[in-house]
Amino acid sequence: MTAPLDRPLRVALTVLGCKVNFAEMADLAGRLAAGGCEVVPENEAADVRVLNSCTVTARADATTRQRIRRLRRLDPGAHLVLTGCSVDANPGAYTTVDSIFANPDKAGIADHVLAMARTIGPPHDAPALRSRAFIKVQDGCNHRCTYCIVWRARGVSTSVLAAEVHERVRAAFEAGHGEIVLCGVDLGSYGRDIGTNLATLLGSLLDACGDSARLRLSSVNANDVTDSLIALNAHPRLCSHWHMPLQSGSDHVLRAMHRGYRRAQYLRVVRALRDENPATEFTTDIMVGFPGETEDDHAGTLSLVDEVGFLQGHVFRWSPRPGTPATAIDGRVDDASARRRSAEVRRATRRTGARSLARACSLIHEVAWDAVDVETAHGLTAGYHEVIVEGHAGIRQGALTLVRADAVEGDHLRGTLLRS
Repeated sequence: MTAPLDRPLRVALTVLGCKVNFAEMADLAGRLAAGGCEVVPENEAADVRVLNSCTVTARADATTRQRIRRLRRLDPGAHLVLTGCSVDANPGAYTTVDSIFANPDKAGIADHVLAMARTIGPPHDAPALRSRAFIKVQDGCNHRCTYCIVWRARGVSTSVLAAEVHERVRAAFEAGHGEIVLCGVDLGSYGRDIGTNLATLLGSLLDACGDSARLRLSSVNANDVTDSLIALNAHPRLCSHWHMPLQSGSDHVLRAMHRGYRRAQYLRVVRALRDENPATEFTTDIMVGFPGETEDDHAGTLSLVDEVGFLQGHVFRWSPRPGTPATAIDGRVDDASARRRSAEVRRATRRTGARSLARACSLIHEVAWDAVDVETAHGLTAGYHEVIVEGHAGIRQGALTLVRADAVEGDHLRGTLLRS
């Protein structure tokens, strides 16, 4: 790349994978904009491109390789920076990029990019990567699930000091974000390294919210949902949506995975959260075809999906990852059976999701607007239902407004704007 002499650097950010990656790139965008760079959308020409990768599955690594090739075709002359979990999980594997930053070194990306600039633009605010603000409060993981490699890529669990979290949340409110999503690789472990906990942080943030904003948790394991967290589910400024990874409805499989909860505990947490707020919705991750999974185990997953009534489920088949203990477990599930089980669980989550949408119809929802175009506006309810409205004059992207859900259309609600 030859740095332009007559204008600021144009930098495009590409994010793969989890909400933590989005939070990291939002922070990077802010630092680059404050340094005078022009942060541009991925589909526009750029002098520098930064790709934050994912390695949660073998397919995620393949997606990283595909995206590198795509970005090279899109901008052959751009300086391409690669970072994220796929870097740490596959050392030495990426030789066609210009710069590589492992996860512990991500903080240096901004200085690396700014050092290339020959013309410095005025400091300014970065364009929002998402209309909802994603704020990383925790990184790393101390668990050792037998199928997972992310803990190696991210390192031990570390927490952001509460004062810094408050400052980031306050800045997001002032920037006009109506919804703040607290993110972490293992969010439920927040604070254990600094003498506090997630419920204490969340409670203090909710107290500071006021009536014009709300908070959402990105993902929490059932064994980390404490009584104190459950009590906060009644708070009107906490979104009534919990993403709780399930992985399996079978204790036999959960034990082999080294998950920290069992079926009964998961269901107890679901019931307790709904006791505090009956409108609570759940989304989840489910893995099928784990070594040793029997038809009875699979049936247990299907029955639990129905009992919880998930709004959505991310369903995927187990695949062997070199270096993970699961690869040594006997009883590999044949591909045809794994595909069938995946299809059956997907159908089950679609059925429960349809029931959730039906329950949400005819109700009034507070909606955070993700996208506003010429004809329609798309947003999310506190319960994580997607809503589309027409005739949206007065709607501001990122803001909160009230909507009446009039009908179910496919996988979303069609609504009428009540107040802007």
